[in-house]
Amino acid sequence: MVNNKTNKSYCNNNLIKYENWLEKRNLSFETIQLYLWSIREYGERELNTDAIVDFLKENLAKYEPASLKVFRNALSSYSRFRKIDIEWELIARLIPTVQQKFFSTINQAEFELLKQAKNKTNWKGDERNDLILDLLFYTGIRLNELINLRHCDYQNESLKIKGKGNKIRYIPIPDFLAKHFNGSTDYLLKTRKGKQIEKVQIRIMIYKKTKKAGIDKHISPHTFRRSFATLLNKKEVQLTIISKILGHSDIQTTSSYIHNSHEEIFNELSSKLWTFSPPPPPHKH
Repeated sequence: MVNNKTNKSYCNNNLIKYENWLEKRNLSFETIQLYLWSIREYGERELNTDAIVDFLKENLAKYEPASLKVFRNALSSYSRFRKIDIEWELIARLIPTVQQKFFSTINQAEFELLKQAKNKTNWKGDERNDLILDLLFYTGIRLNELINLRHCDYQNESLKIKGKGNKIRYIPIPDFLAKHFNGSTDYLLKTRKGKQIEKVQIRIMIYKKTKKAGIDKHISPHTFRRSFATLLNKKEVQLTIISKILGHSDIQTTSSYIHNSHEEIFNELSSKLWTFSPPPPPHKH
């Protein structure tokens, strides 16, 4: 008979190893914590198809479809770590499908408003913050990729980006961004004390600028990534090219990044559908 205390110790050690496994795959801190939470919620069940089906069925009423997808993704990752085969085709049918949410994006005018919202007491900080906004808006890079940029990552008119799963991609950038790279191994973005800037500092900066600019939207670093994809799509850039720039292995993921606002959809419908004249009444004999 297995001692319960020994079993819990085994599970904790397994989670520590799993966390290390995730970190080696260069997943974001937030994703890793979400996956670990999901596996803890799964508990000490056996890791097989039937047990996962039962777990998801138990939670259909408790969690939203988005949370159930997180469970599925986490368990899929965990099963790869444990080298256990699962019949995911059967499990996929359990999770309800919902229409894609509308996420906020920003246009060029709103982007300029953000840049104009200056901190007048710290002009050097403003210069750095403008560079942060420019890089987010004109390259579509992830926040984690942004804070890890080094001067030497600019090579042959392109930025060398180390993305998720340690995948390397190259993004062409214009001269007004290229001029900020001096070829050294130092981090591009630093604090006043010369240390690498942290993600939370960028989030706070964007939040303050959004308020100061009077933009009534929730704008996060990821908003710039969606905006980048949406703007390129509007300019009829091929989806395959957008996908390569964003570093997506699946073009369907890229499609999900392209968003139209409620206002744009309303205008499209009102100008192209609702303005049609009603059909004439049937002719009476």
